[in-house]
Amino acid sequence: MENYRRFLKQLRDERGVVVIVVAITAILLLSLVAFAIDIGYALLTRNELQNVADASALAASRELGVFYEGMSYEQQQVYDCTGDDEAKIIQAAKDVAEKNRAAGKNITINSDDITIGNWNANTRTLNPTLNGPDAVKVRARRDNITNGPITTFFAHILGQDTLSISTKATAALTGESTAEAGGLPLPVGISAYWFTLYEETGYCNKPIKLHPTNTIEGCAGWHTYMDTPANAAKLRQLLKDLKDGRFTSPNTVAGVDEFVFIGGDVASDFSDIKALFDYMKGLNDGVLDADEDPNTWTTAVPVYEWDNCDNPNKAIKILGFAMVTIMDVLLAPEKTVDAVVKCDGIRFGRGGGGEYGTKGSIPGLVE
Repeated sequence: MENYRRFLKQLRDERGVVVIVVAITAILLLSLVAFAIDIGYALLTRNELQNVADASALAASRELGVFYEGMSYEQQQVYDCTGDDEAKIIQAAKDVAEKNRAAGKNITINSDDITIGNWNANTRTLNPTLNGPDAVKVRARRDNITNGPITTFFAHILGQDTLSISTKATAALTGESTAEAGGLPLPVGISAYWFTLYEETGYCNKPIKLHPTNTIEGCAGWHTYMDTPANAAKLRQLLKDLKDGRFTSPNTVAGVDEFVFIGGDVASDFSDIKALFDYMKGLNDGVLDADEDPNTWTTAVPVYEWDNCDNPNKAIKILGFAMVTIMDVLLAPEKTVDAVVKCDGIRFGRGGGGEYGTKGSIPGLVE
């Protein structure tokens, strides 16, 4: 009997322990559930805020790209984004944000959370400036500063009534990845190797002869776009058709499309090259001739995938686009096309291509 009583007492004690353990476990489980629900809600809100920041940054930098589209190359180089232009860029970011929601609330972007500047792809940082900017950063918030923090469902049991969330995004005008139809009105390209050689010292305003010399001074080649057969006769006809408006260069996508290079020094075609130059240099239309100087011709040329300066004679992939200013075309006995490679020119087209000095006016997210 005594043993039976001890057994019942022990059972009652163990039941008491179990009740305590169950209670503690229930509290822990409820806390974990509350934590999981509120954190899940916070993550969902963060994703929604990130979408707002992305869209706002893209809209604002696209507005910037539109401004550049209406300028000559010289105007682009001295552009100062102040006054109405700055206000329009900021408003573009705000307008897009207000059409989107995060955690059930339309989002307002503070002007102080919109930064216009220059994007450094190497350091992945934005340098705030209104002098020739190419990027816009936007921060979207749900906190005590703007739009209010989100309210928790269960975490307030643990003393956490609200959560503050913010996200940021940067969109920039980067290397041109597409050349629109008509955007390459000169059938010449520059080897990517030339840019590699000047990687450390910089290639801005470096002279180059836009005819093959098999040396660094003429690290270039003539092509017939996508037309075959690629030979001097085809090139001669293309030069005449380009001058007379009978041929339009094809839409070209970097990393996808190939141009057919003809080989040879095209010595027999220099009169047609000069005729095209003499016609184009006086246009100053901001499209076929991007500069304002009636004595020079500024235009875009493709950069082709090549690891030396040898004169190519085959179909070669186009990696990107560069802007050149042709200073003169000399006939016999010199037979040269003297040019310089320019930097920071912005043309209509998408970014995201090779960095060869020419940017697209349609931005992409970089951060």
